[in-house]
Amino acid sequence: MPTLTATADNAKSQVRLDLDFSDIDAPYALVQRVDPITGATTTVRGHGASVTALGIAYAPMYAGYKAVLYDTEMPLDSSFYYTATAPGGAPMNANPTFDGGFTDPWYAASTGITIRITTDTSGKNYLSFFTGGGVANPTIRGEDIPATPGATFAIQVSAFISSANGVNIGLDYLDATGAVIGGVTTGFGAPLTLTTLATSAVAPANTVAVRPFFQMQGTPGSGVTFSFASVVVFTASGTATSAGVRVASLGSCQFKDPLAPGNNVRVDFFWDPNPLCTPTEGVFWQSLDTEQYAANAAVFNINNQALAQVVSKERASPTSTLTLVSRTFADRDRLIALLQPGSPLLFQAPDEYGLPDRYMSVGANSISRVLPDHKIPIRVFSMPHTVCAAPGGPMQGTVGARWQDTCNRYATWAAVNAAGLTWIQVLDGLAG
Repeated sequence: MPTLTATADNAKSQVRLDLDFSDIDAPYALVQRVDPITGATTTVRGHGASVTALGIAYAPMYAGYKAVLYDTEMPLDSSFYYTATAPGGAPMNANPTFDGGFTDPWYAASTGITIRITTDTSGKNYLSFFTGGGVANPTIRGEDIPATPGATFAIQVSAFISSANGVNIGLDYLDATGAVIGGVTTGFGAPLTLTTLATSAVAPANTVAVRPFFQMQGTPGSGVTFSFASVVVFTASGTATSAGVRVASLGSCQFKDPLAPGNNVRVDFFWDPNPLCTPTEGVFWQSLDTEQYAANAAVFNINNQALAQVVSKERASPTSTLTLVSRTFADRDRLIALLQPGSPLLFQAPDEYGLPDRYMSVGANSISRVLPDHKIPIRVFSMPHTVCAAPGGPMQGTVGARWQDTCNRYATWAAVNAAGLTWIQVLDGLAG
């Protein structure tokens, strides 16, 4: 059955999520964080080019094999858990509705068969095949789709044929040598109008791929055409739930970039401000100024009426100024890197400070030197900001689990290829 394992990393203030849906060969899954008290759910931000369908961000997987996500926006000092859902019916084959006018990846199983794309007056594409006659059981086949033993694959097509010939649809399971080791062939009477046809089968041992095919029964006459409006190869849906997890604040705040979590900075509370003492390092809290909730109303004085009339809207989110102190030049540069992209940042504090997690759009950031001797590296960052919504889009990945981090170990892409690394290994952080 599918599994979802959540592992808290208090030092990095994140949760690693390992998904394994290989038993159903799911192409992607939706991962959500769940508040056990309220039941509220929050979709975990994906990495890089997450697959999106119907406006939902999914975590892509390769034939259901383990995918890794990192949740860096979870609440601190609170318990929660995760759920992952792989939708059934998700297309695993390329171009299921034949967009673009290309017959690839479909090909004829023998000579004498013609494949083409046709379009009706509404602009809908159809994949069709036919012969000049004399070809027994003419067949076309699709691409090899990665598969694992024990998974149930199904194929559903919307198709019709131009004569009374019966038709077969099916799936072939292949081993590592490309040999067919099992499958299913299901026959149907002639679908003379657009009809939904479907069949399914469990992948046997040693399966590495599944290949769909279609066939006209017997020896059809010249020009008899078998046409498809859509072809979808898919697996069953699946769900997984993690155990409860909790990320401790360790008495510190966290200042994060949800889109580039490699820039995240820990913010501590106590430090020795005396620059003549042994230099400490880190980023430290100085203040969070008065929060202002600006009015969002207009007052109108009415002629010959004592009381004014007010037209109002809900107040906007608060504005304030967060002030932090960097102790060393390296700490200063880490804060500059965090602020450089300009996208909304997430600031989190321990529960005892009564400060809810806030996404911040930082305005003009100023950096002050506290002493006339500029060799003293202490800097004060003053960050006026507006509390805002979380940024949209996927993250760039976490440090040690991004493609660009392979440069720490491999100078070129050729070196990565020579090392035989897969993208799964890169996501697992094995490339750094």
